[in-house]
Amino acid sequence: MANTAISPAVMRGVLEQLPVMSGKIVDDTRHEKVLSYMRLFLQSPTCIEQLLGWKLLDIAESCLQLNSDYRVSSVAIRFLGDCLAVHRQGRDAWLAINQGDQCILRWIIENVDSQHALVRFACLYFIRQAAVMADERFDALVEAVDYQRFILRRLLDSSYFVVTEACALLGSMFYRGGSMDPALCELVERLIGRSFEAQSTPHKMAVLATAVILFAIREEPVRVYALEQFSQIRLQMYLFDDDRLIRDKALDILELTLRLSSDSACLARVVESLGSRLSQRTAKRKVYALVALRGLAAIVKDVPANSALCSPEALSQCLGIVHSALAILLHVYGIRHQVPESAGTTKTLAAIETEILDLMDGSQLGASAIANSVACEAARVVREYCRTTFDQRVFAVLEQLLENRAVQRNAQQLQLVLDAIIHSLRLAKQASFSHLLVLPSIVANFAIQAPGLKLLFDLVLESISDQGDVDSAQFVQLLAQSVKARLADVEWEVRDTALEFISAAANTLEWSRAQGLIVDGDLLGDVVSALSDTEEYVRASGAQALVAILGSADAEFRQLVADHSGLGSQQLEQLVNDSEAFVKRAALDLVYALGDHAVSGRLEGREWMHCLTYFKLYQMGDDPDFEVRVRCAKILALLARWMHFASITASDRAFVVELQADALLLDMCTDSSRYVRRVCLDGLLDMKLSYEEASGNVEETGAVEGRSGKRQTVEYGGDGESFYRKLCDIDFARLESTLTAEHLYQEALDTQVEKEMMTETQDPNIGNNILDCY
Repeated sequence: MANTAISPAVMRGVLEQLPVMSGKIVDDTRHEKVLSYMRLFLQSPTCIEQLLGWKLLDIAESCLQLNSDYRVSSVAIRFLGDCLAVHRQGRDAWLAINQGDQCILRWIIENVDSQHALVRFACLYFIRQAAVMADERFDALVEAVDYQRFILRRLLDSSYFVVTEACALLGSMFYRGGSMDPALCELVERLIGRSFEAQSTPHKMAVLATAVILFAIREEPVRVYALEQFSQIRLQMYLFDDDRLIRDKALDILELTLRLSSDSACLARVVESLGSRLSQRTAKRKVYALVALRGLAAIVKDVPANSALCSPEALSQCLGIVHSALAILLHVYGIRHQVPESAGTTKTLAAIETEILDLMDGSQLGASAIANSVACEAARVVREYCRTTFDQRVFAVLEQLLENRAVQRNAQQLQLVLDAIIHSLRLAKQASFSHLLVLPSIVANFAIQAPGLKLLFDLVLESISDQGDVDSAQFVQLLAQSVKARLADVEWEVRDTALEFISAAANTLEWSRAQGLIVDGDLLGDVVSALSDTEEYVRASGAQALVAILGSADAEFRQLVADHSGLGSQQLEQLVNDSEAFVKRAALDLVYALGDHAVSGRLEGREWMHCLTYFKLYQMGDDPDFEVRVRCAKILALLARWMHFASITASDRAFVVELQADALLLDMCTDSSRYVRRVCLDGLLDMKLSYEEASGNVEETGAVEGRSGKRQTVEYGGDGESFYRKLCDIDFARLESTLTAEHLYQEALDTQVEKEMMTETQDPNIGNNILDCY
């Protein structure tokens, strides 16, 4: 939308009524909606100048009185903070706030520790926005609130939103003027220096949130400082905490350290740390095992991406980690397969594998909750490795796991194994297309459901697009057999996914390549059969696949589609009459595609036309679903143009005349949907101009001015003249002006918001205040 900023009159009305916004509002989200509405005005290039001219600061001060609702005060402070962030205008607002008695700044200083979390949040927000000013005025403000202790208190706040904003403020102030702030360095060291045993859960979360903020600052001194403060030894305590949220957050930070560290010894320390507690025979041993596997997954994910750590020795150790994870997976599912030894398997890593296998020995293989959790985490290790590296031996084990019945019965485990296979094949195809010949057999695996099948089909399309016809011929032939099998799957989601793949293949591949799949694979009959499927989604996808095929196929195959016995007038009529709106849309798309080719002379056959009746078109023109009406309008425009301009036989013309397509199209110009009116307008205007061009009067008289809608008399016989006169009666210019989104937005704004806001005259606390509506 080109114009989303609210008008000055509306903004001034909102601003002036903000101090008296009803305190009886229970729903706090209304205050947020008011703030969001006011922020729209800040898109204006002169917004700050106008706001200051309307005495913005005086109004804000009125919102900060002792008897003011704290939610209104918070809105005012946050809006002032937003004003500071306005590009090239924010400093004007900052200077204005610092003039005079500075009562706004004094209010912020006095309320940074308010009992209301919303006020504490607003004060933090304002200070963070002011940090970009980086002048003596900002320094005076943060000194006045004793920013070191202030930020520390807010990091330990009971409100999640306040803690998040405190972290953002810490990040904006930590590195200023080319150096780290000494007071904030002291704050960080005080925060993490407290004994771990004495730390409460909020304190631990504050420590970890601080780590995330510091690692996000892309300055070398800060990176070095963060790695030093959040060393592996210190992080280890959080990795094995009793609280799962703490453990998960610590694992996220472990990933950051692996991504940013340049210490080659870091990897060995991390592995040793992860296995440090596995030998303890306690009730938490399962948790320790899962944390160790999550940490190993972080290693194989982030070490290859870190050029400072990505040495041959490190990559070898990553492979050793994957081999250990595979050994655990095979053990869980009782599969006998010798995982090859890896030079990267260190003593510490071998000990981790042994301890986890020992943990599994006490449970029923592949059945217990412990075994399932461990297997999933081990599979994640393999998946993360396969994102960046293809290893033939690892892939062979994954194929064996995919065929295992116990894996197939576990949806989560199956998806993880399948993800790893897909990542591996995506890398393998870059080296040799022959690696992908296994794909058709994987597609044919009936254990793989729709989500996994969709990922496989995406890889298939990439692979066919990247290869020459000779390389992919055998592949496509095998693939067609697999797709044909999945089109007969008992699960409708799978059939639907297979049809979506055929549609995508027809839309994205050159026909010479898609032909091998659709034509040589004999899939047309299966696609047509889908039109009568018991599941509505499959019927819709079948129609969409046929539309895609018609759009890309050569003339010969397009005619085969039109002549198919499953696309007779009765079958098409049944599809158009479907009770589901989205099926009806797809059916009309198919009818239009067949009709467009037929009218253009690219297709023989009239079955598409004989599935329509005047009564049916009339009904669809009044359908509750506007997208059905859009498609109906397209068909009417096609029929009307065919009747009036294209070469048409007498029998065809007689049938179309009975449909009264031109009259119905004219009636739909008053549709409530602008999308429907757009189709009608374009179709009718195109026919009007065609009439005038055919008359030869356009160039001679110059009377017709495009979309002006001015009437011009042209002599036509019979229905043509009557229809042209109706076209001349349409004010196309007026209709065109009502079709833009900007027009609709402005119309709604002018007739609703401004009218209601400007009539606010009563006591604002009675509940009729316009701001209560947002």
